[in-house]
Amino acid sequence: MAKRYVEGESAPYTELQVVEDGAPPMLPKYKIFLLNATQFGLNFLVLLLSVVVVPAQVEKLVGGTHKGRTMGGMVAGGAAVTFLVSPLIGMVSDRITSRMGKRRPVMLVGTALLCGGLLGMAVSAPEINIHTGTPVNVSMMTPGLKVNHSKVAADEYHCMVNLEERRCSPFRGKGSNRSLSGEYGQAAPLKASDIAAHAHGVVMPRITRYQPEVIKPAGNLGLYIVFFLLVISSQATVAVPFNALVADISHPSQRGFNSGVMGAMILLGNVSGALAGISFTHIGVLSMYSVIIAMLVVCVLITTFTITEAQAKKDRDIPNLNCRTVFLGFWTPLKEHDFRWVFITRFLMQQGVATITGFLEYWLNDMIPLPYCWTAATSVALLLLPLLFAAAASSLVFGIVSDKTGYRKIIVTIASFIMGLGSFVNAFLSGDYAYYIAGIMAFIIGLGFGAYQSVDFALVMDVLAEDADKAKDIAVWHQALVLPQALATPLGGIVLDVFEKVNCRIGLGYIIIFILSSIYFLLSGMFVFKIRRAR
Repeated sequence: MAKRYVEGESAPYTELQVVEDGAPPMLPKYKIFLLNATQFGLNFLVLLLSVVVVPAQVEKLVGGTHKGRTMGGMVAGGAAVTFLVSPLIGMVSDRITSRMGKRRPVMLVGTALLCGGLLGMAVSAPEINIHTGTPVNVSMMTPGLKVNHSKVAADEYHCMVNLEERRCSPFRGKGSNRSLSGEYGQAAPLKASDIAAHAHGVVMPRITRYQPEVIKPAGNLGLYIVFFLLVISSQATVAVPFNALVADISHPSQRGFNSGVMGAMILLGNVSGALAGISFTHIGVLSMYSVIIAMLVVCVLITTFTITEAQAKKDRDIPNLNCRTVFLGFWTPLKEHDFRWVFITRFLMQQGVATITGFLEYWLNDMIPLPYCWTAATSVALLLLPLLFAAAASSLVFGIVSDKTGYRKIIVTIASFIMGLGSFVNAFLSGDYAYYIAGIMAFIIGLGFGAYQSVDFALVMDVLAEDADKAKDIAVWHQALVLPQALATPLGGIVLDVFEKVNCRIGLGYIIIFILSSIYFLLSGMFVFKIRRAR
């Protein structure tokens, strides 16, 4: 068993040394894809729930006024549950003795609980609101107004948007001028400058009499939150032993390829979830949850019944599970030098990613002129496609490169620089073609993110020291993904609100957010060189 070392002690290995004593046999490449099927199913579930399904259900449960704070509280509660549950699940998995091994039994139990939680979420909130946009009919505008139809659009209906007005209106006092949109139920005359300002410019749909939509809450919020937390904890019950299973059966020479396949499956699961979400309003809540459950079950069964584990035996070196063991399990892995820096590197990378994704839809809505009057929700989904496809391809390519060359740290640095550059460019985007430039930047950021994903798991497999506590250590490493989800959005929200109030005309809050993300990415690329056991 490899010995840990902490600061002040000499390292028991050189920087380029790879320990292969008792290494598992090499897997055929097709089995590596089958092994990572669970990763596809989990990320299909996560994207659909977090981006499409849960926000719509929460809005129907509590109404539009309280949806933000309710959603934020649920996310924070889910992060707290994951933080507490994940290491505990890892410790239990490390101590199981079963003919099926240590990991697969826990995965199957977690999948059963996850399916029950998903059904509960569907039944406790079975309805959603379906929003429809209100077009602007040029023929109904102020009589005598001359409109340049070739400039606005070829269709009879057009969107008129003033982005600066949209950004700044929340910060004005009650006595501010509201002539741009008029009061509800009244027609507001449009000026010729408003028509010409199509590319600069609040959507002006209130040309005819309009009554604001009233959302009537429906469902059981308390029950929904209980099942939501069950889903979050059950997801960890599947993910933690799965990651440990990958680490258990990965040959050192295949770690880069395995990590690349894992990254590709993560991103392909996200893409598939985004595409499936397009049909959500058409098929309804129960049908969408049925699709999620079916996809999850199939993917987990592919992994558990195509991959074999050695029969688990009790390891006498593992201490008995008690309160002290559980408490120390959270902190002991971080005493090891390399593990700590792998954790910090991943935390900073995910902090940058979470900061961008948490406010991407708001940024498009407030800062970027959107083509064809697309909604911000549609625009963000389309913007993610080039990012995710580029990341999936990049993850596979750099995973192979990592195995061939043995280099991990330089790939992380290159990825961090690419993502930091893309984020910095986005901070200052403006003008009629900003959305298309943002699409190019999304592709570039995707290349960097895929390169990072290709070595993300390989790095932690390189530095894991205690074979007996592998699942628990990976569960602690997993917190570097969970914690940014709980920290990045609140921190980014404070930055956005404070600096938008300082200067909303240039969108200072969004500029600061993207620059902050760039700093996170660059720090991740710098700190990776603190890791001694990886090249």
